[in-house]
Amino acid sequence: MATLSIDLTHYCRPCLRRLISQTRSFTTTPTRRVKGPLPVFHPTPSPDLDALLNTFRTNIFFPSHLLVLQQDLVYKKSNHALLTSDEPATVRLGDEVLQLLPLDKRRDEPPTRSSFAKVVQLMEETGDWGNMAAFLEGLKVARRKLAGWQVEKMVRRANEVGNQGVVMDILNKVKKTGVGLWDVKVCREVMRGAVLKATQSGWSDEGVERGLKYAEKIWDLMWDPRHVEEQKKVGTDLRGRPEIVGVVVLMHAVKAVKLGGGKDEGGIVAKYAEVMLERWENSRGEMVIDAQDWSDANYKLMMWAPVWHGMKMARQVVGAGSPLGGRLDEKLSQDLEPLIHKSRAITLAHTPADGMRRGLKVYEDMLQASS
Repeated sequence: MATLSIDLTHYCRPCLRRLISQTRSFTTTPTRRVKGPLPVFHPTPSPDLDALLNTFRTNIFFPSHLLVLQQDLVYKKSNHALLTSDEPATVRLGDEVLQLLPLDKRRDEPPTRSSFAKVVQLMEETGDWGNMAAFLEGLKVARRKLAGWQVEKMVRRANEVGNQGVVMDILNKVKKTGVGLWDVKVCREVMRGAVLKATQSGWSDEGVERGLKYAEKIWDLMWDPRHVEEQKKVGTDLRGRPEIVGVVVLMHAVKAVKLGGGKDEGGIVAKYAEVMLERWENSRGEMVIDAQDWSDANYKLMMWAPVWHGMKMARQVVGAGSPLGGRLDEKLSQDLEPLIHKSRAITLAHTPADGMRRGLKVYEDMLQASS
């Protein structure tokens, strides 16, 4: 059985002329696309997850790598006879030879939003997050965009099950995954991963060290030109947000108190506390709470509790009577103490007897850091 083969890596013009002659109605000129290899997914404990990933690979990611004429073969009903005849058309993509098959966009392409939510859910249930970076790479090549809240939720779920390494891998591949540090809520969740490394260990010495190292890696990554470039495009500079650098303050202050005898070795706690205070005005709008919106209060409690506790511990390290300690005390008494107490009260009033809101959990986790 003859096979029509077109190598996407080393394009053959005679083969192109042959394809055009067999698809007489085509008038478009194909453009060479260099998009790298198709994502490869390893088997997971979930048949449903494997099936969903394979459907995306076959029906969305693969067609996105094709040339225009090849896409016409796949998507135009008038050309489907060419793909179902005795002479199948194949393309070579990297080391793979794949057959072109008819596709109907409405019938064969799963919706991005609901499917991404399902992928995150299944990865969370199985604990198998190893395919997420490749899945995001495929979505980016296929121009399937994710909303910021979807990425935020993905990061939160990965962090909660201890997969901060997956998040770091995704961020380090920002050009391929399209996920970076320019959405403020995503960035907050990423930084929360550092705190979780400590809290999930019960604030053990090792957990504190690991959490601090992770926070510093994320902070350094925020200065990476690949992330800064995208921040400029959307008009944000998240390095100027006190709630972001406040997590670094927390982790350094906890280490100083728990592992360093309360001493600020090298002045590192003071350094980051100064950076945070310099940026304080940038987030004043985020300190306003809508008393009628418990969800907002819950989120604000989750966001600011680590900063609040980090400032208290930093004040202890640098000395409450020092000029820096005095400035920390001023921001605590004027801004954060009222915000924490109010948001906690509102959240408590809307928490079911058998439940636990996220903000309250973060607040209680912070109290354990001093014990």
